Amino acid sequence: MLSNMESMPLAQQPEDPSSVLAAAGRARDRLADGLRLPRGLFPAVALAVAVQVGAGAYGVAAQTTAGLAVVLAGAAVFLGVAALVLVQFRRVNGVRLDGLASTIVLGTGTMSTLVYMGTFAAATWAAFESRWWLVVIAAVVGGAAYSLNAFLWWRAYRLNPVERAGGVSSRTLALLALAACVGFAVLMVGS
Repeated sequence: MLSNMESMPLAQQPEDPSSVLAAAGRARDRLADGLRLPRGLFPAVALAVAVQVGAGAYGVAAQTTAGLAVVLAGAAVFLGVAALVLVQFRRVNGVRLDGLASTIVLGTGTMSTLVYMGTFAAATWAAFESRWWLVVIAAVVGGAAYSLNAFLWWRAYRLNPVERAGGVSSRTLALLALAACVGFAVLMVGS
């Protein structure tokens, strides 16, 4: 028995935990440095948001079935661009980045949300007043500012990927989408 134990190789000692963590940190930094955004991401997001803001404002002000169709068409444009951007990012980089999906594309960052809400409110007011030129200006400003916030997030992510990599959970996004649909349904039933 003793001779068997002597002939058995010793179990390898694990590496020093601090060196393993340092290596993981370097690998994360290499990954973050190597990530590339799909060509045309920021203009596509700006255009999608502008279309959604303009269509939403028109549809809310119209308060008709046709207006509802315009709202849904604007949302479909935005969701289509969002899906395309995320698929292209995954194709280009081979990874999924939750912060990109939630913050850049879905606008869950504070500034993106404030920009969207402010320009949507301005565009909706302008639509109720039939000032269509102001609807267009609010929508374009909203799309450009939303896209600028996306650019600023990307730049901050590149500087500190640990702090920016996480995004809003899929469950939270699903709950927010459900709440938005319920709110929209209440608005439609009430009108």
